[in-house]
Amino acid sequence: MINLLTPGIALHNRYRIVRLVAQGGMSTVYEAYDLSLNRRCVIKENLDTSPQAQQQFQQEAVLLANLSHPHLPRVTDHFIAPGGRQYLVMDLVEGQDLDEMLSAASRPLPEAQVLAWAAQVMDALEYLHGQQPPVIHRDIKPANVKITPAGKAVLVDFGIAKRHVRGQPTMTGARAYTPGYAPFEQYMSTGQTD
Repeated sequence: MINLLTPGIALHNRYRIVRLVAQGGMSTVYEAYDLSLNRRCVIKENLDTSPQAQQQFQQEAVLLANLSHPHLPRVTDHFIAPGGRQYLVMDLVEGQDLDEMLSAASRPLPEAQVLAWAAQVMDALEYLHGQQPPVIHRDIKPANVKITPAGKAVLVDFGIAKRHVRGQPTMTGARAYTPGYAPFEQYMSTGQTD
């Protein structure tokens, strides 16, 4: 049983929980209010306390904190609370994800708009792959592309992302995939994504 954070409580004497946004197998995401900077934000809580998962979550925090791109979320803080719970604080990306938009649509989305969003995601991927070493997202799917009210596509959820180092195996905490979207080598425990 997962103990969810209650709206109104303050984490780290700074972040007041507003509401639960999403809950998955590896993390829970909350909308929060940064009492220090007077702004809304998102807090991602790591649910897996195994050493491998804790290390992967720490890696996600460091990886995202060093990225700056208009089609990627910005990480503003990372902390471990008493009791060992680990948190990542990011900018709140308003809007719907493409999966929600597709489910709600009664017909295909306009081709010109979809191509513009795809170009924005590809721009973010080009930026990620141009890092040294390259950053591999490893979970590109409609549910991980948010469309803001202004119509901008933002690639989110770096939970299984990794830096690509030739010959370095994927950490156990990052061995995950979404059926139907992951490349073949990601399905194999010995495969290395690049």
